[in-house]
Amino acid sequence: MKESEIRPKKIFERYYELCLKDARSMNVDLFVEILCPGCSSNSKRFKFRKNGFQYVQCKDCGSLYCSPRPNKLVLDKYYENSESASYWTHVLFPAVAEARREKLFRKKALEIRKYLSVNGGKDEISICDVGAGYGIFLEELQKVFPASTPCAIEPCIEHAEICRGKGISTLVGLAEDANEWEDCFDLVISSEVIEHVFSPDEFVMSLYDLVKPGGTAIMTGLGYEGFDILILQEESNGIIPPQHINFLSLAGFEDLFDKAGFKQIDVLTPGVLDVDIVMNSGSVPEFLQVMSKRQNALSEFQSFLNKHNMSSHVWVIGIK
Repeated sequence: MKESEIRPKKIFERYYELCLKDARSMNVDLFVEILCPGCSSNSKRFKFRKNGFQYVQCKDCGSLYCSPRPNKLVLDKYYENSESASYWTHVLFPAVAEARREKLFRKKALEIRKYLSVNGGKDEISICDVGAGYGIFLEELQKVFPASTPCAIEPCIEHAEICRGKGISTLVGLAEDANEWEDCFDLVISSEVIEHVFSPDEFVMSLYDLVKPGGTAIMTGLGYEGFDILILQEESNGIIPPQHINFLSLAGFEDLFDKAGFKQIDVLTPGVLDVDIVMNSGSVPEFLQVMSKRQNALSEFQSFLNKHNMSSHVWVIGIK
């Protein structure tokens, strides 16, 4: 898989422009300091500024996060009303939806099926997708769990209606407010939501609350200790304030799930795009330039990153 297949350059360039415009319009007087979203430490160091937002790194667990950041009310209104959020909903996501089904969601569904089978999982399960979008991931999961019951939690009314049109039981809103579905699901999934939320603690606790005792939560998102983000830092297109404000370390992700109450926690980095992302950037290190001249070296290096948990695409799996 190549970055261009799921992130068309022109469409994403326009998205980044709108994110920058929205970032500049935010009232910094309404920003608040937070503790580390991973381990809750208050010990931090300045890392860099981007689009007027400050990113710091936790001295204890190594997570990267935006602080001060827009308060929860400001952030919620941003996702409801901003130009960049609207562009994502009406232009960007429709343009990449089917490519992501094929390149991302289908493969992810198969990996989840394999993981649950190895761990004694059953076929007839209830599944909830938190931040379900068009319901594409749930459709792919139904193919590998044909006896499953799919449910969705989706804050965008338009996306929620699409899910309902596919026969998916859907709550409009945030997982943090889904009290009626507490202890309901064998499997709760959340894809690329954790980067966006004001309070990762509250978000992961909401995933825990949705899972039945003995059930599984699988959260995927961007982590700080991946090759592309470590190399590119503030030049990374993955670091997009005010959209992406949380980039936890592996230890930070584990701490986050441990605080929520999960008893068995696995943190994996099965990403395949780190090297391609850096090669497509305007800041290709000489090391990679030389490596690109060696047969199969880049693909083998990406495999090395996966093997040693050094990709920025992170899976966190917790058993309740």
